[in-house]
Amino acid sequence: GVLKLLTETVEVPSGWSDDADNTAGTRYNLFQPTGQSIEWVDTDLPKFALHESTMTGLMLKLGRQSIDDGLRLEDLSASDLAACRTGVLAGGLVDTNTSSPFSVPTECAGKVVPYKIGVAPDNAFTRSYFAEAMDMWYPRLDLINSTTETLTIPSFKESIQFFDTNDALTDYVKSDNYGDNLDNPKIYAAIVFDSAPSGDDIGSFGSIEYSLRLNSTQGDDMDSVGRVPTTDGSLQDVDSFQKDIVTDYYSVYTVTGFMTLQTLVTRFVTCMPEWISANQSTTGVCQRLQTTAVASSELDNTLLDVLTEDGLIQEALSGIGMSGVTSFSTILAGLSNNTKEALLTPLRQAPQSMLGATVAPFPVDHYTSSPFYDNVSSVFSIVFVMAYLFTISRILVVLIQEKELRLREFMKILGVTEKSIILTWYMTYAAILFVGAVVQALAGLVGLFPNSSVIVTFLFFFLFGLSVLALAFLISTLFSKARVGAFVGMVAFFAMYAISQGFSDSTAENTKRIGSILSPVALSLGVNVLANAEKTGEGVQFSTMDTLSHNYRISTAVGMFAFDTVLYTVLGLYFAKVMPKEYGTTLKWYFPVSPSYWRSRKQNEVSTETPADNLLDNVTLELNPDFEPVSTDLREQERNGEALTVKRLRKVFQVPGGEKIAVKGLDITMYKDQITCLLGHNGAGKTTLISMLTGMTAPSSGNATYRGLSINEDMDEMRRSLGICFQHDVLFPELTVQEHLQFFGQIKGYANEELQAVVDRQIREVGLTEKRNSRPNDLSGGMKRKLSVAVSLLGDSSLVFLDEPTSGMDPYSRRSTWEILLNNRNDRVMVLTTHFMDEADILGDRIAIMAEGEMRCCGSSLFLKNRFGAGYNLTLVKDDAKCDD
Repeated sequence: GVLKLLTETVEVPSGWSDDADNTAGTRYNLFQPTGQSIEWVDTDLPKFALHESTMTGLMLKLGRQSIDDGLRLEDLSASDLAACRTGVLAGGLVDTNTSSPFSVPTECAGKVVPYKIGVAPDNAFTRSYFAEAMDMWYPRLDLINSTTETLTIPSFKESIQFFDTNDALTDYVKSDNYGDNLDNPKIYAAIVFDSAPSGDDIGSFGSIEYSLRLNSTQGDDMDSVGRVPTTDGSLQDVDSFQKDIVTDYYSVYTVTGFMTLQTLVTRFVTCMPEWISANQSTTGVCQRLQTTAVASSELDNTLLDVLTEDGLIQEALSGIGMSGVTSFSTILAGLSNNTKEALLTPLRQAPQSMLGATVAPFPVDHYTSSPFYDNVSSVFSIVFVMAYLFTISRILVVLIQEKELRLREFMKILGVTEKSIILTWYMTYAAILFVGAVVQALAGLVGLFPNSSVIVTFLFFFLFGLSVLALAFLISTLFSKARVGAFVGMVAFFAMYAISQGFSDSTAENTKRIGSILSPVALSLGVNVLANAEKTGEGVQFSTMDTLSHNYRISTAVGMFAFDTVLYTVLGLYFAKVMPKEYGTTLKWYFPVSPSYWRSRKQNEVSTETPADNLLDNVTLELNPDFEPVSTDLREQERNGEALTVKRLRKVFQVPGGEKIAVKGLDITMYKDQITCLLGHNGAGKTTLISMLTGMTAPSSGNATYRGLSINEDMDEMRRSLGICFQHDVLFPELTVQEHLQFFGQIKGYANEELQAVVDRQIREVGLTEKRNSRPNDLSGGMKRKLSVAVSLLGDSSLVFLDEPTSGMDPYSRRSTWEILLNNRNDRVMVLTTHFMDEADILGDRIAIMAEGEMRCCGSSLFLKNRFGAGYNLTLVKDDAKCDD
């Protein structure tokens, strides 16, 4: 905005004016003689009013273009190159028939392949009627024929190439040997008669339909119009915000040959030369005599001026470089009457161009131009894209970091649905982006976009911000490390913008719309439309949102932002469920079409009869002397589903060189109102088991059920009654102790006074009263463990997992935590892992010992001591002061 204020605006007057860099605000005469150039025509042209090229000039242009496109002319000697150039340019030696006296000079040595005008189809009408008549109008003419210099215009027949059909013409141009040698000349343009009289109807007045085909090859840059604009059915470079005069399109139609060939066929049709059926020939005399102007000195001089003004003739003369010849008027002054008559014959045919068929633009109205937008057009859109790089990186960091720190899985385990987690992020950043869009819209109102509606610019930037949020969510589902994800996300975001640089102003609207599926592309194209509208002081309003500018609309950008937001969100939700991740389970890639995914399940559906495999497992356990049999009450818990039953649970990790089996087909049942302690050395599989039971890791095989719910199919429902204390503290660094408990208490359904009472009780129970307003970074390791334990016991969690809850605590804190756990085990299935035998002895109603991923024994402390113990060791310490012995 500051840079824009430093650039002065220009008042462009009404009339034939322009806002170019060096002549901004200048008004011209319509017939300004110079000021325009066309890439394909090497001569100065009038600035606005252009004269249609003549067929004489076009045939000279074919020779000039043949030399300009010559192959490896530097391989020729100086004398051969001069002879080749003179023969083709000045001598009219362009016939591809080597036996013709007017064939391409041998000195060209195959380096020059002449351009021709294609005619299709090849039949009696085109070859014997049309071409013969045109050859009478445009015979080979010697304009200068002296001992030192020559200038000859080739005949019409020497300048054309016949093709059997239009398809044959297309195939020829696409062939590999096109333009390689004299047998395969290049095609400058083509006249294709789609329908025309045949047989005895030739020469009669009837319907004639034809098409003109010109090479639309682009120029040196993508924004070049080419020899003619492409006509693929789409509007080319339509800009409804345009107020200046654009000469790019009508000029090439006028000068490079399109209108010339159109006039040629029109004159032929209006003349309709006589046709002699007997010998299949024509006299070239018009059947409509009134279509031929009556010769007069005044008329003939006027018609000859058309040749003098022909830009293609001027280009040809400049390429030949004859001494003493500065213009075609000099040549006309020395021509014989017969030669002049030959030049005048086609010019007298209707439609006669008395002053030369002239094409000129309409004048423009007064407007204010801002050169700033032209000056920064190459970098304007990239500034906005780079402004959002920080936004997408920050969103990626927080989304991926939430997974990396296991906070998302922790919240899901404690009852928060994944949809709720994602929705809250969307709501949070939508509010931030809303404020940002308001600031951008207001800043644009006083800076870059003062003429545009502030509501339009707000919608534009706000909806783009939402698409950035959705894109960041989509990318975040593919990564588990925040640093890597943020870097890749920024690179991908910028790469999407780079695709927009492949579009030019004339790229089809549908192509740009498809490209806008990538929101940075839509931003780049939309910002360019805004800038284009501001350049002429008009801006974009609600009424002009659907206005086309360079084949794009602001309404398209806004609509695609909304579409992209939905698309990225849906894809993100899908990938979040199917992409492998470090923490959490995944679904099959085809889950959206799986009926079982959408089928509603009956919760707490438990069979009252014990399945056969359960009975078999029970028998197996009873026969195993290392497993203590359970009472009838506990058997009843198994039957009614109140116990957590693990069946043949197995977990295999892929490691370099093979597989590592962390849990080997484990079977165990954990009962309500009891604390089941898992003992084992590091790597025994305790944490992996708990990770599978809480949904942090998907099992390779096997299952576990609780209250009729399966960890493989019903983990989301199981987590509603689940509490957990991880081996490593999973806490929010921004929240205090009290805020942690308030947050998770609300998740569990507490509110108002009840919530505060529960929070206060939990804080007192774990002994963190003095630290209730402290953040995790201000707590010791033992205090963090206490907070994690307090969170796991919040609410009605009926299934609680505690992974080494007392690690890092001092003896006093450990003892108090034991009391908390013992007091809270009623109506809960509580599973605890520990390294401490004394802790297991005190807390464990049942103790299960694991080793190498297998369950080695399970039972009460007394059962295990009786089974594996060798008696007791009694240690006495003597007090020397009171005991003489």
